[in-house]
Order: sequence, then C-alpha cells, then structure tokens
Amino acid sequence: MTDTKSLTRIGVLLLAAVFIAGCVSPGSAPAQTVVPTTVQTSLPTTVMEIPIVTVATTIKTTTVTTTPAQTSAEKEILHEKGMLTTTTFKTYDFKDLGYKFLYPNDKFRVTLRSEKPVLGYAVNSEQALQLQGEQLVPHYESYSKKIQWGLVKPSMILEKVTDSTKEFTVEDVGPLSYVVDGRWMSFDSVYESTPPFNYELTIIKISGPTPQNFNF
Repeated sequence: MTDTKSLTRIGVLLLAAVFIAGCVSPGSAPAQTVVPTTVQTSLPTTVMEIPIVTVATTIKTTTVTTTPAQTSAEKEILHEKGMLTTTTFKTYDFKDLGYKFLYPNDKFRVTLRSEKPVLGYAVNSEQALQLQGEQLVPHYESYSKKIQWGLVKPSMILEKVTDSTKEFTVEDVGPLSYVVDGRWMSFDSVYESTPPFNYELTIIKISGPTPQNFNF
C-alpha cells in the first residue's frame, strides 16, 4: 500500500511537470513590458537675456587760446625815479637807452609824474649838454604865460606837470635827449622856496622803422 501511494504521488508530479512544460515553451522569450520612449525631436531654445550696458562717452574738449597779435612793437626803454630841486634838472640821453640816433617816424610815449610841477622836454643831445650853463634855462616871464626857451628848441614839451602822458614822433635825424627840469620854479615866487621833491619818468618806444644796428 505504501508503494502504491508513492507511485501515485510520483505520477501526479510527472503530470504536473508535463503540464507546466507545455505551457512554457523553451524557445519563447518572456514577455517584456515596453516602456514608451519619448523622442525629443527639437532642442529647447534657450533665450539668454544679455544685459544692455550703457557706456558713457566722454568727449574731451580742447580749448585753444590764441593770443592776439601785437599791433605795435612797444618796448619800455626807461623807468626811473629821481629827485630834483628848484635849481636842478636831469638829462636822459637816448644813446644810453640803446638809440644812438633817432629817425623820422620813431615814436615814443612819455609819462612824467612829480610831487611838484616840472618841465619835461626832448631836445637834441648837443643842446642838452649846454643846459649846464645859466643862459639856457627854460623859465617863465611875468609878461607871458608861456615858457621862455631862448635858444633851446625842444621837439616835445610837457609844461608844469605832476602827472601827464604824451606821445611824440621824431621829425629829424639825430641824437636825442629827454630832460626833466625843475629850474623854472626859481623864477616863481610861489615855488622858489620849494624843498627837494621826487619824480618818476617812463619812456616807451611805440614804433619806428629803423633798427639800431650800427656801433660807433
């Protein structure tokens, strides 16, 4: 009985195995689950926002300053301060100022300032040497309001000035001197006792066609 049961069990197991083998075919592959694949046919377009940078443009402005051309060759040739009395004068020879001879159209500007009224005049240098004597003394007479020059022939005159400017143009060729003279006061009772006083003289060469090239 025991053997019969054992055989029965083996038979059942064989049948079960045959049944299972029939259902599962050895050549067929097990079914696979297909996962749907999404193919991206186009790449996403990424738009990058580029920041706009505003660059301030600096424009350099060049300022050109032009100096107006001088219309005349003005040159200060003398600026001196001195002292006079009622019996003295001072002579300035243009030769010592760099102008041995002056020529027609040579032009000068003279500024004369003084604590007391003085005479300022331009004369030939030879006449200026003769002013040392007592005869060639410019003075005033009671019968006239004009200065009496005698033999003196000035080419430019400033009479009894304390602050005055005057221009003059040379007319004749020759050496020239400028004189500041206080001697006229000795002929006037109002000024004859005047103490020594200060003066200031400035002479400017305005123009002139003739250069001083010679040397003698």
